[in-house]
Amino acid sequence: MQEVKNQVMNWLSQFRHSTVRTTAKDRMRSMLTHDRLELPAGRLECLEEELMCVVNRYFELDKTTTRFDLEQEPDRKASLIANFPLLRSKC
Repeated sequence: MQEVKNQVMNWLSQFRHSTVRTTAKDRMRSMLTHDRLELPAGRLECLEEELMCVVNRYFELDKTTTRFDLEQEPDRKASLIANFPLLRSKC
């Protein structure tokens, strides 16, 4: 029984470290993209708030799960990916 418990704990430990590693890698990639775009501090956060306000005029949003991601393209261009979970239309 103890051996099974140890195997499960080892498996969970690997999963946790993999998740932490992936999260750190994604954060670093986002920081590098942010630097390459030469955005002043706070500019991206301001843009995110403004985009949420515009979309919120037409839809009720789930603001707790709204996500914004910066992705670096191979040709050094960047993409802003916005994911707005819409609860219902306001129209």
